[in-house]
Amino acid sequence: MADLVVVQGDNKPDVIGTLVDTLTGDPLDLSDVDDVFFRMRKADDHRWTINAAGLVTDAPNGKVSYSWGANDLANAGDYEAYWHLVYNDTTQQSTDPVNTIEVRRR
Repeated sequence: MADLVVVQGDNKPDVIGTLVDTLTGDPLDLSDVDDVFFRMRKADDHRWTINAAGLVTDAPNGKVSYSWGANDLANAGDYEAYWHLVYNDTTQQSTDPVNTIEVRRR
């Protein structure tokens, strides 16, 4: 079962998440993050369907969000998604494990 199920052609609800340290389970402190990206692609494809800027909504508690673009959910199917962080010292981190998203046919 997918972590998130959305309907083809919709653009709500926004994707929201709490990023956690995989070792401790504690929320990541995103206070030093300059950029956050939401990345999504079909499970059987290496090309990104979405590689777009997201928002840090609560840095100390690791909360992020992404608002779907007009055509982000145009195609039904199974997708993988994760967050990519760029810190102010230019280091980078991608969340793991990837999340699964099902875009259900309308």
